[in-house]
Amino acid sequence: MSTPAPPPRHLPHGSPTGPGGLSGGRQAARIRAIVTADLLPEERASADALVLTAWLTAGQRARYATSLRAGPDTEEFAERLADERRVVLEEGADPVADELESAAEAERAARQLPLRILEGTLLAMAVGSFALFVLTDVLDGGAASSLARAAVPYAAVMALAGLLAAVVGAVATHRRDRRLLDWAVSRPGQLGRGLPLRRPLQGESAGPAVAAALGPAVLVAAGVLGIVAGAAILLITLMLGDEQGWAAAAPWLLGGGALALIVAVTTGYLRGRRQLRAARRSRAVEWFGASAP
Repeated sequence: MSTPAPPPRHLPHGSPTGPGGLSGGRQAARIRAIVTADLLPEERASADALVLTAWLTAGQRARYATSLRAGPDTEEFAERLADERRVVLEEGADPVADELESAAEAERAARQLPLRILEGTLLAMAVGSFALFVLTDVLDGGAASSLARAAVPYAAVMALAGLLAAVVGAVATHRRDRRLLDWAVSRPGQLGRGLPLRRPLQGESAGPAVAAALGPAVLVAAGVLGIVAGAAILLITLMLGDEQGWAAAAPWLLGGGALALIVAVTTGYLRGRRQLRAARRSRAVEWFGASAP
């Protein structure tokens, strides 16, 4: 009787691979495998170096290549960075006196406070629009006609404010990450040691988190409602005739519903890809200093 093959050495034994509920699934298992992978120092160093080489801009690589004594070639930069990372993984990081203080100062300088305030204001506008819509519904007595008329402008304001908040939050996170990577490449050996940050890179702020959580759900709901409404209109017109001229709207409802479902699935797939990339990047800049930041 043959025995099952053991899992790969770089994956944790017994890690789940099947669906795990709303917050689990194969994507979550892959992210956990990346975060908890037990790699040898050479493998870990090579993986971290490749991720960092792809993440850094050309200018950042050129600045850090001086301390690595690497040429302009990207492969040479990745090899030298992997060697630097491997030494830290195998022998530990030498203490640097001003590392924690300098990292804290760099974090304070990279907070992107104006963009964060704008992001919070846009989220407050979205929540306020929803509250005003509910208040208007209550004051009007919940009549179906008034509710339908009021829903359109309030829904447009909520969607626009939420989308803008997500964009502003993503821009703020991107700018913060670039500023902190600029700080790291200005210090020889820092990428090999990692970044001692209180708030990690690739962190997701409130705007993108809300959009990522509600966007696919709203698209799925809209898609299902559109398909059901289109099918119902087609069935009614086939049975009773098209006296009101509703049959022309059925293909649009069916097509729009299908498109909304496709966009929802695509959005979920892209979000999973971003989460995997963020997990790899967070692992690549993990700090190996003497004490917690």
